[in-house]
Amino acid sequence: MNEIKVRGIVLREDAMGDKDKRVVLLTAEMGKITLLAKGALSPKSKVRTLTSQFSYGEYVLTKGKTFYYIKEGTLIESFYGLRQSIERLAYGSWMLEVAEVFSLEGQENSDLLQLILRGLYYEMKSEPGMEALPADITVFRVLAENGFFPELTRCRENRGGEEEAPYHPLTEEPVVFLPAVGSLICAACARRGLGGAGIRLSLGALAALRYTVEQPVKSAYAFTVSEAVGKQIHEAVTDYLLEQTDHSFTSLNFISKIAPAP
Repeated sequence: MNEIKVRGIVLREDAMGDKDKRVVLLTAEMGKITLLAKGALSPKSKVRTLTSQFSYGEYVLTKGKTFYYIKEGTLIESFYGLRQSIERLAYGSWMLEVAEVFSLEGQENSDLLQLILRGLYYEMKSEPGMEALPADITVFRVLAENGFFPELTRCRENRGGEEEAPYHPLTEEPVVFLPAVGSLICAACARRGLGGAGIRLSLGALAALRYTVEQPVKSAYAFTVSEAVGKQIHEAVTDYLLEQTDHSFTSLNFISKIAPAP
């Protein structure tokens, strides 16, 4: 069988019987790949660590009729720091679940892989009480880079098209974010009852959301916010994700139980 070499991260691992694992790997070269890791559940297995969730490494694979099989590999990063906090682990798992939803089998996606790796790195460094922020930045960026770019520079009711028309300024709090359409309602329009229900944002939260999607990826994580602003950001990002994908995320359900107020 032909061998291929890929570099990727384990998004998900599932037991198959008593000895084997089914592994979903996000790779730079081939996007999402489903692997069968023979004997990986054994404590003595040489690929046990390589097939654990969050493991990032280089893999030598062979292709069978249904699955790819792991022949050998080298671990680059285990992201062990995520396991030192249940909150970090939960938000890290959310990033991986989002990556699985937005990746395709066999389609190169090195940008998504690098974004997830960067997000997990910052998640390991997150301060207690602020574990949501690196994940929120990552998820919002994933949405923007996959065709769900929000309009955060003008009021939805501004028909003229200017970023901030005189009658629709985004300089008064609170502005209202509408996750169903990914746009804003200025404070003046919100007082008039326009736009319907949405998420009330401070100017600080709006600035942070703009920064997240407008800056180069290497700079997107270079800010801090208060816990109150972080909570607004998390609500906006999670609601936007759920509205735009129509997908139920198991990790978010878990997060709501262990960290209801990021």
